[in-house]
Amino acid sequence: MALSHARSGDLVNINDVADALASNGSATLLRDDHIEIFRLALNAGTTMQEHSAVGAMTVQCLSGEVEFSCHGRTQTLRPGSLIYLNDAAPHALHSQQESILLVTLILHRK
Repeated sequence: MALSHARSGDLVNINDVADALASNGSATLLRDDHIEIFRLALNAGTTMQEHSAVGAMTVQCLSGEVEFSCHGRTQTLRPGSLIYLNDAAPHALHSQQESILLVTLILHRK
């Protein structure tokens, strides 16, 4: 079943993760001209090799523990921590345990 994106004024439950970890993937919660917010579910041991996104971004840890590498260092994201990356900053990650991240992208769409 496809997830519908939130519209202006819609209430979104970011903790609705019943099937998220089973799929080890992402669900886009909101998408508009200049912002995209998605929830990323990672099983323990999942690695995402270095990549970058078009636009600035924040990554907030909702649950679990993730080693997050950017700007030449690795930091541990735990529940309640948030990291900001400027436009197109390369980054990589490795989940130490089942984890849920909330990612916000600020886009340059016209």
